[in-house]
Amino acid sequence: MSPACRTWRDVARPTIARVLHETAGQTEAEIKCALFAAYPFFERRFWPYRVWLDEIKIQRGFKRAPWQAKANRPPDPRQLTIFAEQEERGKNDQSKA
Repeated sequence: MSPACRTWRDVARPTIARVLHETAGQTEAEIKCALFAAYPFFERRFWPYRVWLDEIKIQRGFKRAPWQAKANRPPDPRQLTIFAEQEERGKNDQSKA
């Protein structure tokens, strides 16, 4: 991915990870101060700041990333399996042979 195509999250992610690694074991106030000082963008407004805060929540475990929430969600018990009948037929055919 070229530097011109990087997203705000791509820029924020390694900075937050580095600060959290450096402040491991410190108090909550010290971690917040270090994250505040490490903010890599211009003023704390608009979309970049929202992405920064969101990524902090994700990396600290206070929020699940959207891709994690969908991947780890258990299937709806009311949902039917599309190929269940075909799988059952295939098992029955194999047992007869």
